Amino acid sequence: ATMHIKKYLLKCLHRLQKGPGYTYKELLVWYCDNTNTHGPKRIICEGPKKKAMWFVLTLLFTSLVCWQWGVFIRTYLNWEVSVSL
Repeated sequence: ATMHIKKYLLKCLHRLQKGPGYTYKELLVWYCDNTNTHGPKRIICEGPKKKAMWFVLTLLFTSLVCWQWGVFIRTYLNWEVSVSL
């Protein structure tokens, strides 16, 4: 257990010395490993065919969510408002 902690702290120290930035690939892998959603986790864990399928499904449903947000925002901004003082 102490060896694991020592290795972790050494890695953290190396990160601090390396600089503030991570590469985009490191950030993507970190997000995919630590997210609660199913798609991104499976994009990095599955075989090549399943990776492609999960990537397409994740992209599709993310775009649907963004489209729905756009519809909601447009509906909200077009709502008639009358103000009287």
